[in-house]
Amino acid sequence: MVYKVLKNNLFFLIPYLISLLIITPFLFLFSKSEIHQWLNQFHSAFFDWLFRYITFLGNGMFLIVPGILLLFFSLRSTAYLFSAFLSTGLFVQLLKRFFFGNFQRPVSYFNHVTQLHLVDGVPMLSGHSFPSGHAATAFALFLCLAVVGRNRPVQFLCFVIACMVAYSRVYLSQHFLVDIIVGSLIGTTGTLAFYPVFFGRDLRWHNWSLKNLIRHE
Repeated sequence: MVYKVLKNNLFFLIPYLISLLIITPFLFLFSKSEIHQWLNQFHSAFFDWLFRYITFLGNGMFLIVPGILLLFFSLRSTAYLFSAFLSTGLFVQLLKRFFFGNFQRPVSYFNHVTQLHLVDGVPMLSGHSFPSGHAATAFALFLCLAVVGRNRPVQFLCFVIACMVAYSRVYLSQHFLVDIIVGSLIGTTGTLAFYPVFFGRDLRWHNWSLKNLIRHE
């Protein structure tokens, strides 16, 4: 089953693995503040606009939209999405509240000692930085869509969008790079863990969909 899910989603998982192999060494070679200051210098009016809005794709409320749309494919797809989201979301909040509650977000961490580029109109958060809930949600959502889509170009597009949503948190100085890396790992592993639950066997309700209901009417 593990081999099957990996094989069927290579165009999401292989680029993700390569990205981790490239980025992870920098997390050990440099401090999170050094990495953030270096990344923060790369900005433009276009990216200010892009990341200000694309970050909403990592908001838990956004999942209602794809969750409803997936009902037209199968109830299994929607159940898979929300199970992955709820489990990873709860795990992230557990870590934030009980283990890493004192981890500050960039604006509080630098405390105006370092001038950061901030995007106008974006409310800045101060605490519970680690790990990133938006990154976990984005990778859970778009990996689910990649699994359901079963299409190589769609899988790669899902990976790219998930990365953009996660990176938007760094660009907007809501998180450090390490926050989104760990968040993405939680979202990805949590989603893969639920694959055998919903795709390991077929139950009667798995293939129910709004599309079939409309046809019968």
